[in-house]
Amino acid sequence: MKISINSFPVIMFFVLILLLFTQKGISQELNDTALFGTWEIQGTLMGENGEGWLAPHNHAAVNCEKDYSQFFENFEAKDVRYDKDCKAIISSFSWKLDGNTLILTKEKQNINWLIHSLTVEKMVVGIPIRPGSDKRMYVVYKKQS
Repeated sequence: MKISINSFPVIMFFVLILLLFTQKGISQELNDTALFGTWEIQGTLMGENGEGWLAPHNHAAVNCEKDYSQFFENFEAKDVRYDKDCKAIISSFSWKLDGNTLILTKEKQNINWLIHSLTVEKMVVGIPIRPGSDKRMYVVYKKQS
């Protein structure tokens, strides 16, 4: 089959439509309900832009529960970390989703997590390495049932 120069705009139109539907499917998956639940921290990706090998998260002690974050339907959340004596250190905050940015708010401070990827079982978020920084550390969470 020979493709003429006149068919190029038609081909580009279909490619554009395909891309739009693909993007729409991604944005529809990323909604508030996708975040509800408990997410156990797995570790940090050692690479750039959400790629690389996973450096496992160092939990405080082998006998302790795993560190996790929990997102509730009322847009409240908590981050639970365990110390070496397995005592829970709980930090509470509110959250909202704005596109692919998860905005965490505690008192008057906002932290923006960039959601790199989100499935029913795994979430990869880019967390600023320090306030106001464009550079991010990518952290992997696993959804708990």
